[in-house]
Amino acid sequence: MRSLKSLAQGFLVSAASVYLLSIFLLFKGGDSMLAMLYFLVLTIPASSLTYLKLKNPRSHAASGAADRWRYLIFSFQGVVLAFWMFDIVTTFYAINVTGLAYELNPLGWPLGILGAAAYYIPTTVFSYILLFKMKEPVAFYAAIPLTLLTLGMGLLNLNAGAQNFQVFVDTAALATDMQYGLLALTIGANLAVPFVLKRMMSSPKAALR
Repeated sequence: MRSLKSLAQGFLVSAASVYLLSIFLLFKGGDSMLAMLYFLVLTIPASSLTYLKLKNPRSHAASGAADRWRYLIFSFQGVVLAFWMFDIVTTFYAINVTGLAYELNPLGWPLGILGAAAYYIPTTVFSYILLFKMKEPVAFYAAIPLTLLTLGMGLLNLNAGAQNFQVFVDTAALATDMQYGLLALTIGANLAVPFVLKRMMSSPKAALR
C-alpha cells in the first residue's frame, strides 16, 4: 500500500536525520569514540538498503502530480512520528536512567506519552482520510494546514528530544575495553551483513530452504 510506504519513508528519513544529529551532538560534546560507534551502526542498514536497491531496481507505475503530492504530504506524518519516538526514547534515558530530569506534562511520566498519542494517532488517521479517501479538492487543501500544525508539534518533540539527548552526551561513558569491543563488533557487522546479503541474493532458493 503506497500510503503506508510513504509514511514509512517519512519515518525512516526523519529517523536517519535525527540519528545524524545525535552523531553531531556527540562529536560536539567531545565523545568522538561514541560518535564513531553511532556512525558505524548507521552504516549497517544504510549499506544494506543501498545494496538491495541496486540489486533490485523497481520501476514504479507513473502517477499524476496530485497523487505524488498526496503521498508527499502524508509522508510528513511519518516524519513527526519519528520526532515523537526520539523524544520518548531520550526522555526515558533522562528520567529513568539518569534521574536528572522530570516530566513537565501534568500527566507525569510515562503517562505523558498518552497526551501526544491522543493528538498524533487521530491526526494521522484524519490526514489519511483527507488525502486518500476524500477526493474533493477541499479535502486535499484541508490536509495541508493540518500537516503544518502537526509538523509544528513534531518540532517541539524534536527540540525536547535534543535537550534530553544532551543529558546523554553529558553523562554517557563507556569503559575503554568496552569501547574497543563495540567498535570491533560494529566493524565486523558492516563487513558481514553485505556478504550475507550477497550470498542470499545469489542463491535465493538455498536461502528459502
